[in-house]
Amino acid sequence: MTPQSSPSSSRDHVCLVCQDFASGYHYGVPSCVGCKTFFRRTIMKKQKYICQFEGNCPVDKTIRCACRYCRFEKCLSVGMDRNALQQNRDPIGYTKRTRRPKKELKTTSDCSSDEGASTPPSVSPLQLSPPPISPLLFQAAPLKPRRCILQTLAEREKCANDLRLSEYLPIRSLHEALCSKALLNDTAFLEKWGQPSERHQIFDLRFVNHDDYHYWHERDWFLLTEYAKTFDVFEALDYQDKAELVRHAAITVPVLVQVWNSPDYGPDTIVFPDGAYFDRTPEPTRRTQQEKVSNVGSRAQAVP
Repeated sequence: MTPQSSPSSSRDHVCLVCQDFASGYHYGVPSCVGCKTFFRRTIMKKQKYICQFEGNCPVDKTIRCACRYCRFEKCLSVGMDRNALQQNRDPIGYTKRTRRPKKELKTTSDCSSDEGASTPPSVSPLQLSPPPISPLLFQAAPLKPRRCILQTLAEREKCANDLRLSEYLPIRSLHEALCSKALLNDTAFLEKWGQPSERHQIFDLRFVNHDDYHYWHERDWFLLTEYAKTFDVFEALDYQDKAELVRHAAITVPVLVQVWNSPDYGPDTIVFPDGAYFDRTPEPTRRTQQEKVSNVGSRAQAVP
């Protein structure tokens, strides 16, 4: 009869902040290396964060870096103790490895040279002569012209932006997207679909809604996979590694694309190609935290 592991023992192997694998007990709770380092850096540098939403962002191992305010609040809520940090044992910054003094290195090299001089190895005269050089080495093969990597990346960016503004948006699974051929390398496809759509032109600005978020994130996720497939090093990976890389970039890369391609309509304003925009103004259709709590309370009272 095998003993069953208690819930507390299995819980010790999971980071209480992001549910990743816990490397041990850090500052009073089981946590991973990432959350431990994040908590220590926040305390030592006295960082102050601000949540862009309502202070209830999800924190797990896939999107734990999305909102630092909510991540730090969760560190405190699960029991991480800021008083457990020790100033002399928890420094922040790069710590150089200890190096041996030059004098010690010189002494060591002198000793090794003396030992080599006292017991010279037996070397054959044939070993001292250089190997014969083949005349075929002087017949150099014609070098292929190498394109500048910046020029290649600039062309890929242009093709990706043209495809982003087109009407083409396939409905496919992640497996189909990663296992299909790279559309950005298909010249015939880009000639057919690389034209900007009338829908993706700014005639007037309007405040963004949920459908706009969904539409442009779908387009940018599609371009994320297509852009990654243009690199040979990405194509050489197996499917699982490709999927993990795409999942980890699914939040950061679309946001960077949207910020980079947004026209300038003032600070803290992101404008999509069809005129939908968002800024720090709360969305009119988004419920506040107080409304959510009151709604939950009314539903609880309605339950007999």
